[in-house]
Amino acid sequence: MHIILALCLILTGIRSPVYAQHASFVAMKDVCSSSATTIQCPDGYVIILVNVYDGVAQQPDSCIYTPEDCVADASTTITCATDHAKCSIVATKKKLPQCNDQYSSYLHIEYQCIPLSMDDPRKEYKICQNNRNVTSEQGIIYSSDYPALFPITAGECSLSIQVPDNKMIKLWLIDLYIGSSMVSGIH
Repeated sequence: MHIILALCLILTGIRSPVYAQHASFVAMKDVCSSSATTIQCPDGYVIILVNVYDGVAQQPDSCIYTPEDCVADASTTITCATDHAKCSIVATKKKLPQCNDQYSSYLHIEYQCIPLSMDDPRKEYKICQNNRNVTSEQGIIYSSDYPALFPITAGECSLSIQVPDNKMIKLWLIDLYIGSSMVSGIH
């Protein structure tokens, strides 16, 4: 089995989040239907789409999301490469059955910029290297030769993440490839 893995780890407190080093809060952007936009993160960060909605504005000629608007999930129709800091998005006008067959007037995008590396190497965890456990409240988990394919091994590697009772875990999958090949009769 070949594996490429890169994850960003954030433990969030019940009341107040503890963000990964320099990770942005959720940013929002609205774009009128039949228009395009670009979202961008600084170098060394990647875009993670949190929510994407097609919306029908209650105000005529408005392209800005309000809680009163009718919205429909559009997360499966919009993609940004998970290893890029920049993403171009086209907002197409769509007939929305969830909104009484009205046409969308805008696309609402919520996203975060997540770092690809940490300033503190103790917060970078490589699978199958020293088999150490995740002990910090934020960090990045990699396969040992990332971005190259993980070497084929007869054994398994593991990494333990222990989450305190007053925290919850957020993992962003930045890059994943799982393939298989036959090695000495092992699949």
